[in-house]
Amino acid sequence: MKLKEKSLAEGVISLMPRGIGDEIFRVALSRRCGTLGISEIMLRRDGRSSVIIGGECIGLSYRLTRDECERLFSHLVGGALYAHRDSIADGYISLDGGVRVGISGAAKYESDRLVGISDIRSLLFRIPTGRCDFAEELYSVYKAGIGTGMLIYSPPGVGKTTALRALAHRIGSGRDALRVAVVDERCEFSEGDYSGCEVDILRGYKRREGVEIATRTLSPGLIMIDEIGAEDADQLMTVVRCGIPMIATAHASSFEEVMAKPSLQRILSSSVFSVFVGLSRLCGKYILSVDRI
Repeated sequence: MKLKEKSLAEGVISLMPRGIGDEIFRVALSRRCGTLGISEIMLRRDGRSSVIIGGECIGLSYRLTRDECERLFSHLVGGALYAHRDSIADGYISLDGGVRVGISGAAKYESDRLVGISDIRSLLFRIPTGRCDFAEELYSVYKAGIGTGMLIYSPPGVGKTTALRALAHRIGSGRDALRVAVVDERCEFSEGDYSGCEVDILRGYKRREGVEIATRTLSPGLIMIDEIGAEDADQLMTVVRCGIPMIATAHASSFEEVMAKPSLQRILSSSVFSVFVGLSRLCGKYILSVDRI
């Protein structure tokens, strides 16, 4: 779905029922950063909705009805539920510009396979703000050397994907630009952000297939993927054996948690990553912690 307003947030708000959209606009305009500061909008049917602006979570008074929620969901999928069934089964819908909509509702199974969601209860719009306050600091870590690869970790919602977006642009631009291949399984990267950059985006590819195709056909100097797991181990080890560095992300609150995660043990034991960068936020300021092994 194309979002054609002045900002991604305004495009997202324009899709919503008028009552809640108007309230979000009023709240945003009362803040210095306005709609450009909106990073998340949580809509809950018959419950408390909220918006995050400039890192502040603000509750909304409007109560979304069942009918409004169903109409909005139908609009998001363009009336073509079948075309989005794979991503919906994974709990999200992708919109233009890297906007991702998380979905909660009642799971629908067929032969023990999750095939969809019904009775939608909430929709979480995650909106790229285009800003990364720690981009240069993160790039300095990269320039100091990442060996076989770098893993960026943080709790959910702190900025891992924002970090990847900014780093892809920084590494893939300028006089010393390196060719970067981004495996964008959840369609959270916008091609328009990389005009003039040495960045290739494999949009909608499953991580395993995307990494294989990038390695085999695009001659990348660096591969980026978001939110790795145990199922990615074999493919990541193949990339390392080919001599291509990897930058990836994972959910964790500390370096100790990363090293203890069962889902990462095979990857970690194969030395896929040499540098680990933790992201945290304190009083609105980002803090980076770096470990090297």
